[in-house]
Amino acid sequence: MNFLAHLKLSGDHEYIMLGNFIADHIRGNKISHLPQEVIDGIMLHRKIDFYTDHHPEFMKTRARLHKKYHKYAGVIADVYYDHFLAKNWNDYSEYHLSSFTTYSYGILLRHYSLLPSQTKKILPFFIMQNWLTSYKKFEGLRRSFQYLAKRANFKSNMEFAVEDLIDDYELYEAEFRAFFPDVATYCQNELDKLFPADRMSKKNQIINEKAINYKNRSVKEEKHEVMSNDSYGEKQTTEYNSKKSFRQRFSRTKSLKKIDEIIEKEEKNIKMPTKNSIKNHVVIVEKSE
Repeated sequence: MNFLAHLKLSGDHEYIMLGNFIADHIRGNKISHLPQEVIDGIMLHRKIDFYTDHHPEFMKTRARLHKKYHKYAGVIADVYYDHFLAKNWNDYSEYHLSSFTTYSYGILLRHYSLLPSQTKKILPFFIMQNWLTSYKKFEGLRRSFQYLAKRANFKSNMEFAVEDLIDDYELYEAEFRAFFPDVATYCQNELDKLFPADRMSKKNQIINEKAINYKNRSVKEEKHEVMSNDSYGEKQTTEYNSKKSFRQRFSRTKSLKKIDEIIEKEEKNIKMPTKNSIKNHVVIVEKSE
């Protein structure tokens, strides 16, 4: 039930987000009719669930809830973690929460024909109640738990789960904060396997960034050389040495492994520009928080 987390952990891949969202409504291997990337999203969702269920911090949360909620402890823990993700959203994303959720709703509406029947049934309520953003507030959590309690096959007492969250709020939040960076790293590694070109593109961006910086620095040095020396020959030598130096650092006979080592070091210091897909693909308008 942690819809927000599954969408966030899908990266900037529309069909992966779609598959990750609908996975709980897909039974077994009835997926052959779906595009491959949607299937990949479903598989990623299942990997996330397995990873989460075996993570020590999540296991602490679930065990504490199990005493009262038994088989529904995991569902409640999922919703708790979505609450903390929404509350601390700015710590994990550069996009505003309302922009991200609006973009996510747009994906579901654009690909409505691919949704399972169960997803189609809850989607109007899901969007009208703005579940993804409403997780941030206790009122929204209560509404979600009341809905889940009505749909439960057995008596769940989930409608009282918010009170238990409040009682041990700092403890649950600490467990979430210890858990989420781990699952985010796990998912990024899985996405890198699915989309290796994204990783290479990022490497190329880093190299280009360094090239531009080096070129700008060389131009400044060249201008300084022209001002201090009237000799055309000296200016030409400076320009040649600058270009040669750059080639020596980033190409020439260096192996790909060596380039990767350079990139890994530079990657830590350079914040690369990110895609603007969320800003460019908003298709519906939601109230800001």
